Amino acid sequence: MTESVPTLVTYAVLGWMALNVIFYVSEKWMVFSDIIWILLAGIAYGWVSTNPESGLPELVMDPDVVLYVFVPLLIFASTKKMCLFHFRPIIVPAVIAGTLGIVVSMLTIGLTIHWLLDVALLPALLFGVIISATDPLAVSALFKGNESITENQKLLIEGESILNDGFVVTVAGILALLIFSMTSFSVVDTSVSFVTHIAGALISGALLGRLARFILRLMHTSHYILTTNITLALAYGSFVVAETMHFSGILAVFAAALAYGYKPDKDRANRLAEERVWEYLDYAANALLFFLLGTSFFALTAETNLPISYTLLAVGLLFAGRFVALSVLKPVMRVEGMRLSMNEFWLLNFSGARGAVSVALILLLPADFEYQSLFLSLAFVMILFSLLVYPLVTVRILSKMTR
Repeated sequence: MTESVPTLVTYAVLGWMALNVIFYVSEKWMVFSDIIWILLAGIAYGWVSTNPESGLPELVMDPDVVLYVFVPLLIFASTKKMCLFHFRPIIVPAVIAGTLGIVVSMLTIGLTIHWLLDVALLPALLFGVIISATDPLAVSALFKGNESITENQKLLIEGESILNDGFVVTVAGILALLIFSMTSFSVVDTSVSFVTHIAGALISGALLGRLARFILRLMHTSHYILTTNITLALAYGSFVVAETMHFSGILAVFAAALAYGYKPDKDRANRLAEERVWEYLDYAANALLFFLLGTSFFALTAETNLPISYTLLAVGLLFAGRFVALSVLKPVMRVEGMRLSMNEFWLLNFSGARGAVSVALILLLPADFEYQSLFLSLAFVMILFSLLVYPLVTVRILSKMTR
């Protein structure tokens, strides 16, 4: 064990140096955000590490680590930037897109692979809902300092993504229970379980968020070390409490962050210091997660040779699932009473990049699940395409919005 410590430290130092290089490259050539360059570096590392002569250890992400270590931190960091008062104008379209939109996307993708690839119906729907979870982190960097996109548009994209992640995990859990536990389907029981998962998560998260704010008030201080410690405890505590009670941990973290709320402090310096700490934690977690997503690509898809027709189908379904969902819901989605413009419609379409949560959910399925290898290969094609291509399309859309 002692011999491995210097090695780990060496890798950490090299990793920090590489992050600086990647950050410099992404700032100088804004083709991709730094997160995408980190993903590409991970893919390169994964390819080299498959050669035994390289001497590099294979790095494959652990689904439990993703869900219990990365997800609470990233969800809280994203939601923490939102103010409930400012979030109100877009909460209805965000909820519609994050729930009904996921259902339409699930049916579009699931029924297609059921018919074309002869996958059993429930597993096909399970894949459909898992791959519908969006991750706007890759394109969110493009919004920074961009005056062509309004604050409400940013909130709609980020809020919808967080909500649909929680919704996806809940629906995927119910479908997995039906598939692997041989439980007979009951509309009443399933509906009650679904509502309980969501309502329980939102209530428990909100209570813990207000409790954290109450504790801070009792302490009569806002020093950034104290507030950072409390918010970190709130992020992970709300997730663990909700999961222990069989609720949605993601939605609990979302509710906790909103309930904790943004409250201007008299001590502005401490407030800014806390924001900087959270900004770095958010960046470091994203960097490591996307690197691990890249390094896992070859290791997790080595046993599956995906035909070119399947690859093209995956890319087509990536676009079709979200496009059909937003097309169906566009007439009822309004921001401050206004219908979505065509630019906003396309922006929502191409800000829906997929991420590591989808891979983690597939890896959590039983190892002997007959479709796991197929689902992983399809998912990686869809994730990599969305992360590499969607940001380029988003840049074009944003440039049109400035005209």
